Amino acid sequence: MHAGHRERMISRLKEFGSEGFQSHELLEMMLYSSFKQCDTNPIAHRLIDRFGTLSGVFSASENELCEVEGVGRSTAQMIIVLRANIERMLSESVQKGEMLGASGAVKDYCMGLFRFVDTEQLRMIFLDSEYCFMSQEIISTGALEQVRPDIMRLLEKAVQKRCPIVVMTHNHPRGSEMPSTEDKIMTRNLFNLLEKAGIYLADHVIVGMHGSLSMRENGILPDIWNDF
Repeated sequence: MHAGHRERMISRLKEFGSEGFQSHELLEMMLYSSFKQCDTNPIAHRLIDRFGTLSGVFSASENELCEVEGVGRSTAQMIIVLRANIERMLSESVQKGEMLGASGAVKDYCMGLFRFVDTEQLRMIFLDSEYCFMSQEIISTGALEQVRPDIMRLLEKAVQKRCPIVVMTHNHPRGSEMPSTEDKIMTRNLFNLLEKAGIYLADHVIVGMHGSLSMRENGILPDIWNDF
């Protein structure tokens, strides 16, 4: 019975793509490789019930996943490895040399970087003089109070990369994308430091639970380039 059901599910997926499925059904199919015989639908339901969404499942830790009935270490580790592959795929969605010359493109890229990140991270995106992507790097992880002392490290990284333009981005994984007072102060301080080194902070994008915010678009940073 399970074999026939699985074949029908996979056939539907091939024909119609993911749009025709609920989240628990996609998760059910993903679990086929871990459970060769048993019905994975109840496990998928329990995972969604516990973590709310597919994104929540992929953001969970190994121990949290193992707390769900039916999920063992090997299954939890499979989910974590799959998450790592998705994160890498999203980080590579913009290739070296590709132009990021519009705030919408920058925000979309930043949203992808943090899609499955459940801790606060500060990242820097390095651009050349034509606003083309060079690379991106995690600068620090933790609350902004822990990130703020790393302003000099941000400056050092930008100088090391020999790039004239940078974009800073960080996430509020359980909150709003609206900038705090600390966000604004750190951003202005970094802008001033980088400007003295001949490097321009084009934007600081904050990614929240439900969207993203560009400090340049909101007037917190000066609009240096009309076409950025």
